[in-house]
Amino acid sequence: MPTEPSALRIEQFDPARHHRADFDCGVHRLNNFLRLSARKQQKDDMTRVYVVVEAGRTQILGYHAINLGMMNVDEMKRRPRGAPEHGEIPVLFLGQVAVDQAAQGNGLGGILMHHVFEKACIVSGMAGCHAIVLDVISDGGEEAFARRKSWYAEFGFTPFASDPARMFMTMKQVRAAVRAAREDATGYV
Repeated sequence: MPTEPSALRIEQFDPARHHRADFDCGVHRLNNFLRLSARKQQKDDMTRVYVVVEAGRTQILGYHAINLGMMNVDEMKRRPRGAPEHGEIPVLFLGQVAVDQAAQGNGLGGILMHHVFEKACIVSGMAGCHAIVLDVISDGGEEAFARRKSWYAEFGFTPFASDPARMFMTMKQVRAAVRAAREDATGYV
């Protein structure tokens, strides 16, 4: 497993090219999504899946899936300024972030999350997108759920008042995180 991010590539999932049969993140549902559902959902324009591979290789080390949707502002603690009367606002849904067990602990999850942030900035620049929304999976019991929820919270995600397993991060927060990451990378403030 490379430790240098420059040795890694994030690419849109291509089932004809990317090797996924051996992918095992330790969560059966996430493994099965990649092996059995990702190709069809992407083909049917229901989601876009992005994979991390080593440069020049096809073995998937990690992935994330995103799609567009709407959410009702009543789920939030405060109604966003300018929200339409009908209460539906556009969001980017983050379906999954998964890293193969052999590659876990090397920061790939964070690299994938920042890729989601970059994609969200592109989407929001082209069409309305108020926030990124995700549902924390409960597979593996309460401890695993709490660990996942804490991991997302480290990036700035906040649970909904109406559903603690559903979390969101506004585009204002996402843009700030992207700016901070770029400043860290370049050394400019």
